[in-house]
Amino acid sequence: MIEVLRASPLMTVQDTGRPGLRHLGVPLAGMMDTPALMSANLLLGNPTDAAGLEISYGPTWLKAHQDLRIVMMGADMRARLMTPDGKHSIRDYLAPGFIHDIPAGHRIHCHAAAEPGQRSCLAVAGGIDVPLIMGSRSTDLNNRFGGYQGRTLRAGDILPVAVSPRQGNTGNNAHGIRQAGASMTLRAVVGPDYQAFTDRSQSAFWHTEWQVTPLSNRMGLRLNGERLQAHQQIDRQSSGVMPGVIQIPPDGQPIILGNDGQTTGGYPQFGCVASADLWQLAYLAPGTVIHFMQVSISEAQALAAAQTLKLKQLELWLGWTKS
Repeated sequence: MIEVLRASPLMTVQDTGRPGLRHLGVPLAGMMDTPALMSANLLLGNPTDAAGLEISYGPTWLKAHQDLRIVMMGADMRARLMTPDGKHSIRDYLAPGFIHDIPAGHRIHCHAAAEPGQRSCLAVAGGIDVPLIMGSRSTDLNNRFGGYQGRTLRAGDILPVAVSPRQGNTGNNAHGIRQAGASMTLRAVVGPDYQAFTDRSQSAFWHTEWQVTPLSNRMGLRLNGERLQAHQQIDRQSSGVMPGVIQIPPDGQPIILGNDGQTTGGYPQFGCVASADLWQLAYLAPGTVIHFMQVSISEAQALAAAQTLKLKQLELWLGWTKS
């Protein structure tokens, strides 16, 4: 078990989410940087969809009530392994992307991310064993179900850990990976309402800077930049939306829907971030400046296929499957 001694704001249990349920009004949820969680799980010998912890913002203290093996990915939280009383450091740095043994009774201390607002994921061998709801252990904060009691974690929470299904290569702590850093450039395809916007607005979207505003969260990232204008008022019925869809509300400032975003929306859909770049949303803290790069649908599909292949190659390298 893992005891939460101090939780950072919005710390939650997340796995890879609830795909395929949007027709029922159920959002995806899940770890914002899903590839990072999947990679960490592979290092530990877990199924790729095993649940871990999403950590952001301030310091976090966790206590191991059993021997644990963990991998941290995403933002570097400058984590340390501490003595049972929390007064002394045993290891001053738990490097992201590598396996670390945490003896029973000891504590994990995560500082704030070097870049405030960026997210980290902590995977544990066996996975966080909260109940499955609709096929997932992810926390849906808006609908208040899943994860641990459908809410953010707080001091005193006790998280069960499942038995690790594999041993094998998890016995070698030298195994590790270096993850790619966010480029702050999001590749995107045009959406169904793209042609309804003026030529100037179309050009501005691709060629100017956009700043992430403080009014951003797991539901969506609000951007600030040149006001995007349509040729005339767009009257449309609500339609299905998904993470990555770029909506333009009446103020002309784009919103990128995140993992917890609603399943339908009525704002014009200017475009959609390629699925292979959605993980970058985990690192777009308020104040971050980003750009968009236009790609075709076939290019976006190729990017997604390359991302899947990379995970498969990691799995083969670790020896979990036969080549």
